[in-house]
Amino acid sequence: MKKVVIILAFMLTSTVTFAQEIVSDTSKVEKKWDINLDIASRYIWRGQSWGGNYPVAQLYGNYNVNDKFSVGFWTTHNFKKAYYDANGASKGYQELDLILNYAVSDFLTVSVQDYYWPSTDKQEGVSNDFFNFGNDGSQSIDLQFLFDFSEKGVPIWFTLSTLVAGNDFRYKDDNDVKGKQNFTTYVELGYKIEAPLGLSVSPVVGAVLNNKAGYYSYADYDKPSFVNLGCKVSKEIKLNKSITMPIWLNYTYNAASNKANLEPFGKQFLVAGVTFSY
Repeated sequence: MKKVVIILAFMLTSTVTFAQEIVSDTSKVEKKWDINLDIASRYIWRGQSWGGNYPVAQLYGNYNVNDKFSVGFWTTHNFKKAYYDANGASKGYQELDLILNYAVSDFLTVSVQDYYWPSTDKQEGVSNDFFNFGNDGSQSIDLQFLFDFSEKGVPIWFTLSTLVAGNDFRYKDDNDVKGKQNFTTYVELGYKIEAPLGLSVSPVVGAVLNNKAGYYSYADYDKPSFVNLGCKVSKEIKLNKSITMPIWLNYTYNAASNKANLEPFGKQFLVAGVTFSY
């Protein structure tokens, strides 16, 4: 945990320093941080249950360098020390992601995300070194293309996400010897509906196309797998001019057919949370 905090502090300091250096007297670009804190009943990512059924805190933010380029971070922790419970299921979990975004147009953003998920305690055969992108490491790089047509008056988004580096290697045989980079790819289609009482309803369909590296633990290995079928309902509450507090409920159904992978936590997840946004 100390390592995660140190890395996060260094990233924040470096970002602010960089921003200060590029400011000139003639610059008219307004620079702004967007900071958010989620408190949620558990952590579900693309139909994957990480850290068991324990509450989590998730701090994340984005710094707009200009109207095209931004840098950000995302963290999560469930404050459990043991990485596995007595039954061998996931328990303790922590993650730090560093993010670069570039807006190609008003509907397309290209994002590079560095996922870093060190184990909460020492695990044999697992390296928590930050710059270890090998098959024993806890890090991967995700290249994403986000198409968001809300600015065009159509509240639809589509995400294409491919792991381009890091621990995403295919299994060569039954002895778990890992081979070539798999380039695991995930696609997601979502739609946002403005409902009565100030509610926002966002159904989503997400699928893993090639999971031979087993990066998605709760997905099929040998065929495309619809792991993220769900819907999020949220309502935004404004606390003052700067701070809003959305409350939300998110339902996820994992339609993977490999039942053995889904046994620890099941196929359905209902997560409640509140977000503080500044």
